[in-house]
Amino acid sequence: MGKRFDSLVFPGGKSQAFTLSYDDGVVQDRRLAEIFRKRGLKCTFNIGSGLFGHKDGGSLPGKPPLDLSKLSLQEAKTVYAGHEIAGHGLFHSDLSGVGTPLAMYEVVEDKRRLEELTRKPLKMFAYPFGTHNADTRELLRLAGYQGARTVVSTHAFRLPEDFLTWNPTCHHDDPELMTLAGKFLEQPPFLPSLFYVWGHAYEFDANDNWQTIEKLADFMAGHADRVWFATNGEIIDYVNAYRRLEYSADGTYVNNPSAVDVTIRTSMFAVETIPAGKCAVIAPTPL
Repeated sequence: MGKRFDSLVFPGGKSQAFTLSYDDGVVQDRRLAEIFRKRGLKCTFNIGSGLFGHKDGGSLPGKPPLDLSKLSLQEAKTVYAGHEIAGHGLFHSDLSGVGTPLAMYEVVEDKRRLEELTRKPLKMFAYPFGTHNADTRELLRLAGYQGARTVVSTHAFRLPEDFLTWNPTCHHDDPELMTLAGKFLEQPPFLPSLFYVWGHAYEFDANDNWQTIEKLADFMAGHADRVWFATNGEIIDYVNAYRRLEYSADGTYVNNPSAVDVTIRTSMFAVETIPAGKCAVIAPTPL
């Protein structure tokens, strides 16, 4: 086999990926989804389906009144086109505090309703209030979820070991947002790196700072040649396909049992793509 990296390379031969995650299905998602769509970015929108069409208001401390109303079921079909819809609990309850039977109902019924909307199984979830424990993570696993986002900022660009405890890089109001964006692009090309930003679209109204997300979106779109723009679910699919690769004892034969083509970096200057459902032969790398 010789000395090999065999590290993950994202689709298109890119070593970097960028993803976004926004919660609650609020009316401000209309504007946000279009900002991303126009720039070729992809976002995962986390929705509590029991609140579709709910009219609500409020305010953040020291801020003027704020519209916190939710999109209707019918409007969600068009607003989120091209993006990913994910679960957020039927009524946005704290799943670690309502008891196991009710938590399971909130998870499963929300997933069922959203799958009627999307016409496909959901992969992603966002923990309401960011709270979770071993029991809630197991509930999600049993319900068929493959990933769930927390609210813990890492300020790092690592792929998660367990997608059901997926810590984002930062919130969009993080004072280091653009600094982190710059550092992300400076990551070594031979290591896979992921930049993950999350938030709530209503916060842009509350803080009158839509320019924050527009600036980030413009900056990232300017590097489309080197960054893979993906939903949370697309990243899960690709990384799991990479993790499922099967190797012969000497590393010459690499089997890809998944339905996704997977590219790996075998050395500083060489990459190999293992087609979906195929076994590739990789020549030994000289020491």
